Amino acid sequence: MQKEKSNLNQYPLSVWVLTILLTPIVMVLILVFTEEKNALVNLRLLPAFWGIGMLLSSPSLLIFILSNRFIERLSLSDLAKKFIFGLIGASCIILTFAPVGSSFAIILSVSYSLVFFTLSLIMRRESIKPTLGNEAN
Repeated sequence: MQKEKSNLNQYPLSVWVLTILLTPIVMVLILVFTEEKNALVNLRLLPAFWGIGMLLSSPSLLIFILSNRFIERLSLSDLAKKFIFGLIGASCIILTFAPVGSSFAIILSVSYSLVFFTLSLIMRRESIKPTLGNEAN
C-alpha cells in the first residue's frame, strides 16, 4: 500500500520539480536572446526563481498530489489523465500569479503553465493497477 502511494506521488512531484527548475532557465534564455542585457545578470536570478518558485507553489503541490490520486481512480486513458492533470496544474499556476496582476506576472503565469502542461503530457505516468492479490483483500 505504501509503495502504491509513493508511485502515485512520484508523477506530480516530478512534474512540479521539473517545472520549477526548467521554467526559469527557459525564461533566462529567452531574455538572453531578446534583450541586450548581460547573460550573467540573468543567470544570477535563477536561484531566486527556484527558491521563490518552490515556496509559492508548495500549496499547489498538495493540490497536484491530491488531484492525481483522484484522477487515478477515473477509468480514462493515461493521455486523458495527463491532460486533466495538466489543466489542473495550469489552473493552479494561474491562480498563484493572479493576485499580483502585473504584466510580468502574466508572463510568469503563461511560462510556468506552458512548461507544466508540456511536462505533464510527456513525462511517464505510473498507473497503479491492482494486482490479483490486492483485489482479494
